[in-house]
Amino acid sequence: MGAKKKAGGGGTKGAFVSPFADFPPPPAELFHKYEERFVKIHVKLVTWNYLNFQIRVTASTNLFIVEQKIKEHHGGSISNLQLWKDQVHPKNVLRDFSKTLAEVFQFDDSVMPPFEDDTGLGKPKAPEDFECVIFYDFSPHQSESPLLLRSPRHATATATQPEKDKKAR
Repeated sequence: MGAKKKAGGGGTKGAFVSPFADFPPPPAELFHKYEERFVKIHVKLVTWNYLNFQIRVTASTNLFIVEQKIKEHHGGSISNLQLWKDQVHPKNVLRDFSKTLAEVFQFDDSVMPPFEDDTGLGKPKAPEDFECVIFYDFSPHQSESPLLLRSPRHATATATQPEKDKKAR
């Protein structure tokens, strides 16, 4: 009979054996990466629809980012911004800007079946964007600066005023 081998693996002392070596790997479905869903927000000014616009962001975007986008749209010259979800009503006022769009609008993925693209290769087509409406109102920037309060229409009139004063002397 032949000699028995040692359990150590034949010469490599202290080799690490994983305690998970006997377990099967998890199924591949657990590692399926779901793409982040996008939201098309129709941002509407309460008083004047000329300033309405749309932005496209991810569903995990905070309302704070939407607030910043609205301020950027107005050049940063607004304050006291107030937001409403879906319609202007006291029960729809958005106060907590740390919430995400998915938390506020409660988008539902379960109604969207997986689509296949038209090429027939079986790849799933990118899902359509969620859509929502946010109404907003604001106060214009208030300033006590005389330069900002002055109308630009009279800038040329005051520029010629010192010349008239010199001629009068």
